[in-house]
Amino acid sequence: MTAEVRRPLPDDLLVVARRADQKDHRGTLTIYLGYAAGVGKTYTMLSNALQQRGEGVDVVIGYVETHGRPETDALAARLETVPGVAVEYQGLALREVDLDAIISRRPQVVLVDELAHTNAPGSRHAKRYEDVEELLYAGISVSTTVNIQHIESLNDAVSQITGIRVAETVPDTVFSGADEIRLIDLTPEELQGRLRAGKVYVRDMAEAAIQRFFSTGNLLALRQLALRYMASATDRQMMEQMRISAVSGPWPATERLVVGIRPGPPAEQMVRAAYRLATRFNADWVVFSLDVGGAEEWTTEEQAWQNEALETGRRLGGHIVHYRGEDVAEEVLRYARRNNVTMIMLGKPRGIDLLYSPVYRIVRESRGIDIFFYDLKGEGAPVSVRSQIPRLLTRDHVAGLALIAGVAGISVLLRNVVTPPALLAIQLLPVAVAALVFRRGAALFVAVLSIIVFDLFFVRPYYSLSVDDWGHFISFVGFVAVILVVTALVTRLRHLLPQIRRSTAEVEAVTGLSRDLAGAQTRQEVFDILARHMHGFGPGAFAVLVPGADGLQVGAGDAMFPLTEKEKVIAQWTYDNGEAAGRGTDTLSAGQGHYVPVRVHARVFCVLGFAFDMPERALTPGNKEIFLTMALLGALALGRVD
Repeated sequence: MTAEVRRPLPDDLLVVARRADQKDHRGTLTIYLGYAAGVGKTYTMLSNALQQRGEGVDVVIGYVETHGRPETDALAARLETVPGVAVEYQGLALREVDLDAIISRRPQVVLVDELAHTNAPGSRHAKRYEDVEELLYAGISVSTTVNIQHIESLNDAVSQITGIRVAETVPDTVFSGADEIRLIDLTPEELQGRLRAGKVYVRDMAEAAIQRFFSTGNLLALRQLALRYMASATDRQMMEQMRISAVSGPWPATERLVVGIRPGPPAEQMVRAAYRLATRFNADWVVFSLDVGGAEEWTTEEQAWQNEALETGRRLGGHIVHYRGEDVAEEVLRYARRNNVTMIMLGKPRGIDLLYSPVYRIVRESRGIDIFFYDLKGEGAPVSVRSQIPRLLTRDHVAGLALIAGVAGISVLLRNVVTPPALLAIQLLPVAVAALVFRRGAALFVAVLSIIVFDLFFVRPYYSLSVDDWGHFISFVGFVAVILVVTALVTRLRHLLPQIRRSTAEVEAVTGLSRDLAGAQTRQEVFDILARHMHGFGPGAFAVLVPGADGLQVGAGDAMFPLTEKEKVIAQWTYDNGEAAGRGTDTLSAGQGHYVPVRVHARVFCVLGFAFDMPERALTPGNKEIFLTMALLGALALGRVD
């Protein structure tokens, strides 16, 4: 465990190699981020550019919007400018970045203001961030500016805060690929002072702006959003550096909580408790579910408990992580070390669970990580020792005992008939069967008990644990050791194969859909492709519901989809509100179908309707995430073909 934690993983080293290769052929991107206009992004970018020029760096202006501010104009006048290109549009001459002129000039650094700008029709690229990408690929470093409201993933949050939907957005991938993000901060009071002084807008517009977008409440909320985004970006960089440097952590720069759950009544309660704890510490939090035996072996009730807990975690804003593995403690600790987890919440062990719970291994080996124990509240909290005893003797153990008894009886009858090597081979049968069929604990139990039975009944002196014929005994122990190694390998393979199959199915569900949607030319083709891929999640009726004269109707998929009046109401609510509803959700959950909006930003194109024959099995948290991904891919395709 220790050696693995301290050694960088191949995937992390591969990331480093790829980035190093990119730096040799691609320019660097520096983004000056602010929470509102007027905080000083362009001014700071120009000031830093002048400092770079003083250090011998070749810096030019590709596009800078000074908004007539004298101080900014004065700085821009001191730098070389590559003139923009004029684009005629509806009788107006619009100025855009001249990519060809900049690439021909080949400076080391170019300043390109207003990253979220939409270019004039007829330009080479529709968006300015695409201009920036071309310059970066040409080997030219770029410095640019943008406000927090233009980040695509924050568009809804900003709209809720300000009441204004920003149309021009920049994909989050641009920011995640940036070499440096510099937050330009100013207190709301200082910004409002600049507004009143006419340094942002003309004086006549200042008071109106302060009453609307630049109100103190809006600015405080936007500033907090920018600070949190910057902290999150810095945290990701720190985690990457920790992985690359094989630092075991945790580094308490930010709080991150993991709650480990297993199928049972306390699971959902633990998730809610973890949410409260994360809120108290202002921490990111993760719901960690580990399958050590295969979800197919869970009872229907256990599966329901697990799904409800994971769904509650997702609804409360937690990140869901579901792993398969053999060792609970090892997997929890591995995840915690690799993801800079500072707090772990676990269920409090009681009764004879104290003897074999992985909790104490986690406590012992989680140096630097705070451990929180959750105790079940309400009914069912007392746990008697008697109620836990059956867990020590599983069906695998009982089957192993029966195998050992049966083979021992046969061997006793044949003890004076067959040769000792044949007798030894017969006695190995229970161990071999256990290695191939049972879990590791039961296989180990069968192996140890087989050694004792072999010594008692088939090694002289009989009916005694003493040994005269050490040759047979040592051979038997050696064979058992080999079989135990096989047991470990078979058990690991038993866990890995379902995980590989499930991962392959999930990847194929997304990549196959993406591949098919890429070739779609019309809206109906997109609807038909979505409907076809919806059938891959289990038996049932599936349809793409599109708006019509009488409300939503089946646009593609099964004509027999149960679109009753009740189901129409649920589907229409999904379409109107842009949120999932129906079976498997907390909204209008009494319906037969599960409905997902095909939505991008504030526009909803249609609704995906899933009416599974066995919804309890199909509407898992993992499948719901795939449904949302399918809907997003469909929305992007529909936006393209419109």
